[in-house]
Amino acid sequence: MLLACIIYAYFKDSDENINNFVDNQNSESENFEITEESTSVEIEYTDEEKQNEYSKYDAKINLNDLSVDGNGVNISNKKITISKAGTYYFSGTTEDAAIVVDASKDDIIILVFDGAVITSKNTAVINGIKAEEIIINLAKDSKNVFTDSKEYTEFSDEDEPDSLIFSKTDLTINGEGSLTVNANYEDGIASKDTLKIINANLEIKANDDAIRGKDAVVLKNATITISSKEDAIKSTNEENGKGYIFVDGGTYNIEAGDDGISAEVSLFINSGNINISKSTEGLEAQYMEINGGKINIVSSDDGINVNGGNDNMFMGRESNSANVETYRMLVINGGEIFVNANGDGLDSNGLIKMTGGNVVVCGPTNSGNGALDYNYTFELTGGNLIYYGAEGMWQDVSSTSIYTVSFEYADGKQGDLIVLKDESGNELESITAEKSYQRISFSSEKIEKGKKYSLYVNAENVGELEVEDYITTNATNKQMNFGGGYQKK
Repeated sequence: MLLACIIYAYFKDSDENINNFVDNQNSESENFEITEESTSVEIEYTDEEKQNEYSKYDAKINLNDLSVDGNGVNISNKKITISKAGTYYFSGTTEDAAIVVDASKDDIIILVFDGAVITSKNTAVINGIKAEEIIINLAKDSKNVFTDSKEYTEFSDEDEPDSLIFSKTDLTINGEGSLTVNANYEDGIASKDTLKIINANLEIKANDDAIRGKDAVVLKNATITISSKEDAIKSTNEENGKGYIFVDGGTYNIEAGDDGISAEVSLFINSGNINISKSTEGLEAQYMEINGGKINIVSSDDGINVNGGNDNMFMGRESNSANVETYRMLVINGGEIFVNANGDGLDSNGLIKMTGGNVVVCGPTNSGNGALDYNYTFELTGGNLIYYGAEGMWQDVSSTSIYTVSFEYADGKQGDLIVLKDESGNELESITAEKSYQRISFSSEKIEKGKKYSLYVNAENVGELEVEDYITTNATNKQMNFGGGYQKK
């Protein structure tokens, strides 16, 4: 069955604004476009990838005594080598063994783990050298534990393998069991092609990155808990149409020493619960589209970052070999998003477009960053957005957006109960401040021109505004526009 998810970014009114801005900057190139490869993804799930249970096996491997019943397997010197297509069943415990997949490039290898506890003392627990695809199936209700050592002494190719589960080819993990990955060497799970995790329940502790798929990472209805010293989930290929991460359902609890979810090119979140309780940057990609889900981010730097991709980037634009400028974009079409960032809250080196969803940004307390930071436009046409933080680098949404009221309040403190009321005294929005702040803005379809709105802090009326324009504020410095942010005058 083919599951196609085609996602396009379409900027209805922004093109003229952007081009006017670029013209004013005396840009050398007049061609600006968003490449389809970066803004769309097509996901296919094969029958084998969707199959959760197996009852027939080509061989059964008893890990207790490293014995085998069946064909296609050779066991020698604590190395279990799979050499041909088939389904292989593993159960039992071993304190020193490794699985190597070295089959034909057209072979699909299915490894079923049912209560398997495997420790490898000198290399990866699973090293996928050659196959068309390796599928790791976790048998229903089974509990499996893989552990490697702090040092590898056996490598199949230069510095590979470099993760506890390693594959040079496509890798899929599925099933209704659980797997604990204790990656003491470097990465937890890595594929040099596409890595898919479907329905599985994983707990990963990694000395480096937890999950890495070079071409792509696809997460569908999985339950994953991660503690990593570096990135939690990443894709690294720079090619068009690759280097993406796709999240469609599931629950993801992340503590990362560096980035939470980092895609070299594109990140798509359709649904799911994502809780990033520790990160340097929470979500990162050159193109990012959020269509749904519940997302909570705590970051020491930027919460959501749409970056420039490489050193050739200037003000959100990158010249490629065809001399075409490619924009960096954050697109929010839905979802419940909360960002608590010590750096920028929502940061785009290009554009931001929001058509729906509910977003709260708790921005920085330092004046070197802002709750919002974008280079061109932030066009908000639907949904609700609340953002607050230090005023030094303050940006509001673009004036092409729905109505915004922005209040300057220098005495904002952590724990404040902040309420926005209309002129009839009805409560429109209410939040509790996660940290101190100097300014807070509300952008919403509930806000109407000609109406008055009041800001209450701990039940005290601290400001009132009558909406006269798309952005109405009592702040002395109405729009800082640091970082190249463009506002239509």
